[in-house]
Amino acid sequence: MKELFKMKWTSDTGTAVIAGFLMIALSLLMLPFSGDSARDTIASFLIRDVLMIFGLGIIFVSLFVDKKGKEILSDIGFTKRKLKLSLVLDVLLAGGLAGIFIKDGIPEGTVFLSISNLYAAVYILTAGLFEMLFIYGFLRMSFEKAFGIIPAILLTSAFYSFHHAGFQPEFLHLFLVGLMYCSVFYITRNMLIIFPFFWGVGALWDVIISSEAGEGIKNVESFVFALIIWLLIAGWFLYRKVRRKTNAVENIDRDHGDTDPRREECV
Repeated sequence: MKELFKMKWTSDTGTAVIAGFLMIALSLLMLPFSGDSARDTIASFLIRDVLMIFGLGIIFVSLFVDKKGKEILSDIGFTKRKLKLSLVLDVLLAGGLAGIFIKDGIPEGTVFLSISNLYAAVYILTAGLFEMLFIYGFLRMSFEKAFGIIPAILLTSAFYSFHHAGFQPEFLHLFLVGLMYCSVFYITRNMLIIFPFFWGVGALWDVIISSEAGEGIKNVESFVFALIIWLLIAGWFLYRKVRRKTNAVENIDRDHGDTDPRREECV
């Protein structure tokens, strides 16, 4: 019962709440740029892709992990714990969800295999990395540590829903989707149980087939933006790797300098 409900607000909880509302603010900031002009496209790219997906999802979360230690990755959901079970369940749940969608009926005139759908799929799966890291990972973990599992599921689902305010305002539907994914996560506490297959089937069908929001990303620009995000991610981690090596060399030089006999003689 203690794991289901509790109250332990910390500075990390405040950081998570602020970061969560910043995510929603960035989404709402996209509303004035919902047109098809070059200005709107560039503004949406900077707001959603650079600031939200890359900024909050990659830079913010990686810096948080640096601060807390790599052990926190297990709490976020990136762990080897129940790895095989999570993968098997991920595939089975994805198959079941796909079966439900097909049974409910495929919209007339739907074409699955097309270059425009490929563009959209690449972008959606790239955005999914943000949702796993920031929403289902960082936010859920922070809310669980502060309030327990049940409030964490509800709060995470609410933030997940409102995160779509600027580009897919289907709040109740997305809240229920959030409840589904967040609840399933707790079966193994491994992100692999929902991503990429279970989440992927739901997201691809929901956006590309069922939602009008998908029409806005069925273009080569979305594909290019997804590639740019991955290049930014690669650049960020390469920078971190180089920085760590530089710091390690500087620390070694400093240590050697402190124990240099000639320096001791001078002192």
